[in-house]
Amino acid sequence: MIGSRLRHLRLQRNLRQDAAAAAVDGSVSKISRMERGLTPLQRQDLTDLLALYGVTDPAQREVLISVAVGERDPAWWDDHDVPLEETVLWHHEHASDLIRTFDPLQLPDLLQTEEYARAATLARHYPAPLTDATENAVKNVLRRQDARTARLWAVIDEPVLWRPIAGDLAMHLRQLDALIAATEARDITVQILPGDSPFQPCSAPFTIFRVPGKRQTLAIRHYTSDVIDLVAMERYGLLWDQLIGVAHCRDDTPHHLARIRRTLGEHR
Repeated sequence: MIGSRLRHLRLQRNLRQDAAAAAVDGSVSKISRMERGLTPLQRQDLTDLLALYGVTDPAQREVLISVAVGERDPAWWDDHDVPLEETVLWHHEHASDLIRTFDPLQLPDLLQTEEYARAATLARHYPAPLTDATENAVKNVLRRQDARTARLWAVIDEPVLWRPIAGDLAMHLRQLDALIAATEARDITVQILPGDSPFQPCSAPFTIFRVPGKRQTLAIRHYTSDVIDLVAMERYGLLWDQLIGVAHCRDDTPHHLARIRRTLGEHR
């Protein structure tokens, strides 16, 4: 799996195997064996290759090296067809015991139905991505939902619940039904930030991962990519506390969801 990732990174840089061989002071044969998974991978060789391939983010480097040197078992999110920044995020997601998330634009990935995930993926990109890329993104959302073991705590901005993606009301109503059912799960907490709340943060979507024994990690979804930002953790921790303070309490969530679903259903 890591060998395949290394080959993919090399090809993205349009580099030949002889350039990679020079970086590790080895032979083309050595690079070929590494990329086919036929030889043990050494930390220094990996560090040199990742530098050559432009992978400078410490979290991205470590998530690859930790598998290669046997510090953790590989998972599906380590496959080369998963963008490296998402591999890092989903590793944190799987290792967490608590995931706190706020998205003012769409429903959180971990609460989306398959059809909503597809519509959300298309809505985030212009022009629309290729069908294969869209379906791969949807497949990964569903995989993440199946793999989740952490408690999930989501704050949803109320306008998101009223706004069908691409005007597909029938799909949106099915998503609301699924969300109402999700509120019955003991490991899921959903709060709604009311549309008339005096506090409306101008925030990009963000998620806070709590991994036992480690520092909490923040992921912010920007237009171009997801990033992990430990420096901003304190500020976003305060923002989270403010959000849950002004949002409806979790016990009221099913009532508000049912009201929105009922009102929208009347317009079918």
